[in-house]
Order: sequence, then structure tokens, then C-alpha cells
Amino acid sequence: PPTTSTSNTNTYPMDFSTVDRALTSLSRRHPALPDEVLNLSKHLLELLPSENLAENDDYARSIIHLIELGSGASSDASVRWEPLAVGLRLIVDYLEKRTSELPQSAQLSADEAGDYNDEDEGTGLGTGGGGVYAEGPRIPKTAAETAAALTLKELHPTSSAPVFQLMTELPTILNTNVEHAEPRVRSLVAQAVGAYARYATSLLNWLDSSTDITDASERNKLQLAAEHAQVGRRNIHATILLSLKTHLDMKEPSRENNPSAASDGALDDTTGWRALETNLHALASYVDGCVGKNGGDGSYVNEEAALFDSADTDENGWFLTGLQHCCVVHVNRHVRAAAAAVLGVLIKSCMRSRDPSHEDLLVDEDSPFRLVLKETLKGTLADNWSQVRMAGSVLGRRFVQALLKIYKSRNGDDEDGEVEDLTVFESAAGDLVPMLLPRMCLNRFYLAQGVKLYSQETWKEVFGSHDHAADEDGLHSSVESRGGGGMGAVARNAAPLCRYYSKMCDADNHAVREAACQGVAELAQKVGQHPLYADYLSPYVNMLLQALLMCFHDESWPVRDEACLACGTFCIAYAEECRPELPTLFERWTEQLTDQIWSVREDAACALGDAVTAYGPEMLEKVLAVIRKSLPAAKDQPPMSREEYKKLQNDVSAHTGNQVYSCGSLAPKLRKGGAGRIGCSSCVVDRPKQ
Repeated sequence: PPTTSTSNTNTYPMDFSTVDRALTSLSRRHPALPDEVLNLSKHLLELLPSENLAENDDYARSIIHLIELGSGASSDASVRWEPLAVGLRLIVDYLEKRTSELPQSAQLSADEAGDYNDEDEGTGLGTGGGGVYAEGPRIPKTAAETAAALTLKELHPTSSAPVFQLMTELPTILNTNVEHAEPRVRSLVAQAVGAYARYATSLLNWLDSSTDITDASERNKLQLAAEHAQVGRRNIHATILLSLKTHLDMKEPSRENNPSAASDGALDDTTGWRALETNLHALASYVDGCVGKNGGDGSYVNEEAALFDSADTDENGWFLTGLQHCCVVHVNRHVRAAAAAVLGVLIKSCMRSRDPSHEDLLVDEDSPFRLVLKETLKGTLADNWSQVRMAGSVLGRRFVQALLKIYKSRNGDDEDGEVEDLTVFESAAGDLVPMLLPRMCLNRFYLAQGVKLYSQETWKEVFGSHDHAADEDGLHSSVESRGGGGMGAVARNAAPLCRYYSKMCDADNHAVREAACQGVAELAQKVGQHPLYADYLSPYVNMLLQALLMCFHDESWPVRDEACLACGTFCIAYAEECRPELPTLFERWTEQLTDQIWSVREDAACALGDAVTAYGPEMLEKVLAVIRKSLPAAKDQPPMSREEYKKLQNDVSAHTGNQVYSCGSLAPKLRKGGAGRIGCSSCVVDRPKQ
């Protein structure tokens, strides 16, 4: 559809946070919108306070008319996208409220939903049911918080209710605009798709269980309206799948073959990617909105079972392989995150159905769906973009929780079973453990706070027990818990964990290298000094030490800092295993004593103190010799009192026009020591040693 350039209408940005703000935003746009649009928005604002919008025909008709004014359905040639977007926002709010008004029998109970501390992927609009990550990954709200967000009195719909007229016209509107040129419209289309699917399937649930409709004629009319809504719902789904497949067939470049790296490239990895990202949002919203009970009509996994269990050669094989491509290979980070959200709600659908055959899609090691989840988590949990890593963390928690619930439902607590030497996580995840566990461990130290805190909470949910305090951090070890808790799982999987940590110490992303060094230090401190598990880590000490030694020359000082401390901790835990590398370690530590960063110097001294603790008098004499030689060198530096130092820090003229040093940049990449790579700190200037 024709649209006005966004650059001409962005003086006053649109506000879609609430329906009244969205309507008010229309009057502030520049150039001004047509009078017909402004008058209609004012009329809708006047109707909003009405007590019973559910039965207000004028309100429903006005929404449709507003959409027509922004969708090219009007006779005005100068069509703008804003009325369409606001109309869709009103639709989302209207349908969510109508869904909330349905009797409780229409809603999924916690047990029927397969509730395993499930999360709601709300967009922050309305009750959050209209979309999934349409504004980027975040720590999702819990289902309980979402349920409390909006409480309306129960209201049985009648066959003449305006909502059914909207449900009749919406499929055409949504199908027409699923590839709209304006991305904000496409995002709102995705939310409206979810709201439509949720109301349509909740309506089925209510009609199947309701005994309050005594008038046979009225029930028949409602049943017919519900059936028409299902036809529209499936039509919307077919349009989304067709658009998604069309975009996948375009063969977008992968991260390994990205033409946008050229100066004349028009494609990049940061902005949206045509309609592919919003198609994924729409699909995720649709799946999340299909809340049909007991795996019947309205249950996505029941209606579209062929999409979950198709080989590459099958007619529907493009679906799973396409989602995996979007999650792992696609160059655009928004696409990767959106595709991970789709897989998350597909897991949710499998659990909602309460059908063992659908649960097998998650449990069976040869299931195409499980294989796609495995490859997706392998990539997203180690993605260079924190946004994608966060989406992968949410997907990983949902998958693990589903596996734990299925395992417990089929095996009970199994405290005295044949696999009591394993944690429940190891028993439930099976062949996924060597891939999942190292990534779950490392992300607890990742620089991005959202990923770090979410991963720490996931670890507590998976391995925590009544033996641990609610605020306890770490690997959660307990001789009383099954399999030794998190520490037991880490010790038994030391081989893949150490290999992964060593590889991540050489990653291109300096934040990943820093997290890997912290993870290695944790292994030395907690596993290495544990009476039951220290021997599990012993064969891999040399591998980890070599990885840490490489990090001593890193241009990112936090990486050097963490590597320095980790080596000292290893010497305490594994003194004899570290002895062959002691001369090299001593040389690195003493070099760090003169680093330009004061915290690196301080931690180098701490590491030398750990070495003295580990090796006693022989190391003490070496350290004292260094002190006697280097400490007097402080006299060669200009004297400066604390007051003078603070004065210098606050002196603007002293910091203007000087050489800029990249000591702790948050840029995605810094050079690794001796690697010769180009990063934000690729200069040849060195600050004086201190």
C-alpha cells in the first residue's frame, strides 16, 4: 500500500503504549493527518470511557473505519500508515479484553496449560497476550503477573455482539498488511494475529464447556460464529506461512557470506529484515494464542502436527529447517532472536496438548523438532549478540523445564532409582547435556546483565533444592541432593565443559573471553577444592592453564585481570599439576604488576599471594625478590597526593586533546593477544608501565 515517508512524519513519534495515547498521537503528527482521521480519533477517545464497549457497535465500526483510512481502502489518495497502526492497536486491546471477559472455563488452567513456571512473552501492550518479543527480548513476565494485569467481570458474548463483525473483517485486514512497508504496522499486525487466535480458540473452549446457554437457537448462532472465526484463523496462519516461506526462499546471505560487508551493500545485520522478522513475530503470536484444550481444535501442535515431525524431503520440511536457518545462520540478529521465540512457543504448544505423542517430539532423540532445538540452542546460547543470547537463554529454560516436567511425570522423583548418581537434569536432558551444560555455565558470567541474571536464575531453578538458601549463588552442591546438584553435574561433564571454556577463551568477543576466564576460575575454586569432585577436573588442568596463559596478553584488561586471578586459584587447587607452568606463570604475574590498569596490578599481587600459599617458602623468596627490586621504583614516579589526584581527575583542561586509550571498551571486539586482529584497540600506542 502507498505510504508517506517516515522521515517526513517523525517529528512527534507515535506512542502505542496505551490506546488513548495512540489515538492522541494522531493529532500531533506532522504533516497533519486528514481531518477525517483526526475527527474519528477524537470520537474514539470520547467512546473509550464507556462502561460497555463490548456491546458498542459504534466503537467497533469506528475502529474498522480508522483502519480503512490508513490501508488504502478509502478514496483519499494520500494514504498514511498511522491510522492503520492505531486501528490495529485498538483491535489488540479490544480482543484481549473480550478474551478476559469470557468465563474461566474458556481459559487454560495451570494444569491444563502444562504450567512449569511458564512465562508470558508479552509485548508490554495491553495484557501482553498479543505478541511475542515484538519489541526485543527481555526477561518475560511470569504468567501470574500477566493474569493480574487485567481483571474484568465475566461477560457471555451474544451472537449479535460487535466482536463477531470484527472477527469477520479482520482476516482480510491482517492478511493484506502482513508485509506492509511500515515495520510498526507489521509489528502491530503480529500482535493482532495473536489476539485474534487467542479469542477464537478461547471461544471454542467456552462453547465446548458451557452449560449456561439454554437457547438452542442462540447456541447454534454462537457455534456458527465460532466456526467462522476458526476459518479466519486458519486463513491467517496460511498467509503467514506463505509469506514466511517466500522470504526463506529468497536465500538471504548467511553470516559467513554477507554482501552487506561491502561499502555498497544495502543490507546489514542490525536493522529489520524485510518482513521476515515480523512474520516470525506473527507466527509466534499465533502459536501462543492457540489455547485449545486437550489437544483438540485450537491446539496448534494438534492442528499442525506435520510441521513438527517432517524430514527435509517432506512437503513441510522447510518449516523446521527454515526456523533453524533463521536462528543459527541468518545474518540479522533480530531474525535470529525472533525465530528462537517461535521455537519457544512451539515447545509451549507441545506441553499444552497433554498428549504423550506430542511430548515425545521433545523427548525422542531422533525427533526432527528436538534436533532443531539442539542446533538452535547450540548457536543462540553462544551468539555474539546479547539480544540473541538472551532469546536463546529464554528458549533454553523453557526446553529444560519441559524436559524436567516430562521426566518427572513419567518416572516420578526417582530418588532411589537406577540413575540416582545423576541429577534429574542429566537424566531428563540425556544427549543434550554435553552441549547445554557448558553454555548454561558460561552465561552466568556473561557481561550483559540481562543474560547473566536470567542464566543464574535458570541454574537455580534447574539445580536448586530445599538444601540451598534462596539467594545462594554458584554451582549448588549438596551431598544430600540427587547427583550432587549442579556441582556434581559439572564434575561429571568436565570434559565438554573444559573444552568449551578453552575455546571461548579464544573467542573473538572480549566479553565472552572474560566470562570464560571467570568460569574457569569458578571450576578451580569450587570443583578443584571439593573433596568428592576435585579428581574429575584434574586431567584438564593443563588445557585450562594454556587457555588462561593466552589471555594474559589480551587487549581487554578485564580478560587479563580474570585470567590472572584464575591462574592463582588453580595453583591452590592443583599445585602439582600447575608446577610445570610455574615459571611462565610467575613471569606473567610479575608483568601484570606493572600493568597500566590499577585493578590488574592489584589482582596480580593477589595471584602471587595465592602462589605463595600453594608453594610455600620457595615461592615466597621469589616474590620477595621482586618486591625488593620493584617497590623502590615507585620513587621514580611523580609524587601525587590524594587531593592532587582528585583535582587532576576533575580538571577538564587536563583531559582535553590528549591521546585516547581503549582500556575497557564495551565494543563487540578487542584484539586477542598476538592475534593481529583489527579491533577498537588496534593502535600501536602503549601507556607507560607503572
